Parts: sequence; C-alpha cells; structure tokens
Amino acid sequence: MTLSRKSAFGLAILALTGILVACGSLLPHGERKIISQWGSFEEAMQAYDKVVPYTTRAEELKELGFSPKDHPNVRILNHAEVLDRLLTGPGRYEEALPTGLHDCLLVGDECSAYSVNLRVTYDTRYGNFLVDMLNFKRKVETKGWEFNAVIVLIKDQVVYKTWSGTPEIHEYSDTTNPLGPLQTIGPSIIPGPGL
Repeated sequence: MTLSRKSAFGLAILALTGILVACGSLLPHGERKIISQWGSFEEAMQAYDKVVPYTTRAEELKELGFSPKDHPNVRILNHAEVLDRLLTGPGRYEEALPTGLHDCLLVGDECSAYSVNLRVTYDTRYGNFLVDMLNFKRKVETKGWEFNAVIVLIKDQVVYKTWSGTPEIHEYSDTTNPLGPLQTIGPSIIPGPGL
C-alpha cells in the first residue's frame, strides 16, 4: 500500500509540527528557593502577623516558623547586628525609636534577633529551541516571591518586629548574541592588556 503525495505531505507537516512542539519542551527550566515551611508569600505573612511584640515568647516562634533551632534558614543576629541593621540611617535618635528597639538598646547583649530572608523563584526559558541552544537568543521568564523579616527578642520575649518583601516577582530577560556560540569565544582568544 503506497501513500499518495497529498497524504505523505500531510504526514510530513504533522511530524514537523510535533517536532517543533516537542522542541519547546526541551528548553531548560529551573527553580531556586530557600527552604522554609511556607509555600507562599501569604503563608509567610500569616505567620508573621501572629507574632505580637511583648506578648509572643521565643517558644511560640517555633510553631510559627521563626525558630532557628527548628527551621532552616533562620539566622540569629547578635546585639551589634541588630543595632547595625535596625538603628542605622539618618534621623535615628534614641527618643524616636520604637519601644522594643529602645529597650534592646538598653539591655545590650540580652537582646538578639531572628532574621528570615526567603526568595523563591521559578525560571522558564521559552522561544525557539535551536536558537536558544546555539546561544543566538535566550528568553527567560522568572516568577516567584520574596519575604524578609526581623524579630527582635530580649531574652525569650519578642519586643519588636519588622518585615519587607515582594508578594509577586515577575521578570523577563531577553538576551541576543549576534554571533551565537562564537560570542563567548571572543574574550578567551583576544589577549588582555599586558599580555
């Protein structure tokens, strides 16, 4: 049984379409994240909102995800680091400080802090597989979120908290190399000054 010319052409178009669709899925993708128990910015904020200065104790921070002994990537700041991070900047006078930071300043080494810096991003490369693979053009889309918090304690009592972050990260990167794979060879061939 032989295929007609029309059928053969149709099968060739179908095969080519399948190959091109499959090539898009061959582009690399990646994920970068700092391990924590929170799966989203909203979850991190909900835990943060439950921390109440002069009410929350250090042992309660374990359940909320802010304990450095029980959760990864929670950093302990000593008294000097707390002062450096939270008391620097123009116009920071002792009388204008929030109560918790003022108390921290007075007690010295009995004051410390827990610092959380989370960034979760997912990178997806898109576009033409062959052009990307040969390094002529690379397109990357990055999505994710970022959450940072500092919780100040005197002994085992929370006295101050502050946060910052980005609920939604959405970035694009589009790199063009007119020489493709030869673009990165140039600097290694051309001798630098003094050689």
